[in-house]
Amino acid sequence: MEAVWVDMKHTELPSWVTDVPYNWGTAVRGKLSTNNWRVICTVHLPITLIRLWGGDDAPEDWKRKLENFMDLVCAVQIANLRSISKNDIELYERHIHHYLTGFKTLYKLAKVKPRGFGPAHTHGVAFYEQYIHSMQGENHNMRLGL
Repeated sequence: MEAVWVDMKHTELPSWVTDVPYNWGTAVRGKLSTNNWRVICTVHLPITLIRLWGGDDAPEDWKRKLENFMDLVCAVQIANLRSISKNDIELYERHIHHYLTGFKTLYKLAKVKPRGFGPAHTHGVAFYEQYIHSMQGENHNMRLGL
C-alpha cells in the first residue's frame, strides 16, 4: 500500500475524478465511500501494479495476476458507463468471463458466489451512501448512550 500511496502523490487526476485520501486502508482513515474504492481500484492500483508487476523482470505469476486484475478493471469501467452499446456489452462479457476464468485458475481455493447487482444509475449511489452514513450515526439498539 505504501507504493500506491507514493504513486498517488505523483499522480495528477482530472478535475472530474474525486481525489482519495492518502491514508486509505489505515484504521485512522476509517471507511471509504464506494466512489473512493472505485477510484482506488480503477486508477491508483493499476498505476502501481503495472509498474511493480508488469516489468520484464517481474515473476510470471505476478504478470498473470496483473492481467487478471486489469480484466476486472476493464469490466468495472464498462459497467459504470452511463450508456452502453451492443459492442460495450460484448466487451464487458469478454472481460468478466476472462477475469472469472483467470481468477478460478489463479486462486484455486477461493470460492466465488454470485450476488445480486446494485441499484441502477437512476437510483443514484450517492443518495444511498448518504443514507447509510446518516443511519450509522443513529441509535438502533434502543439503548441509551450506545
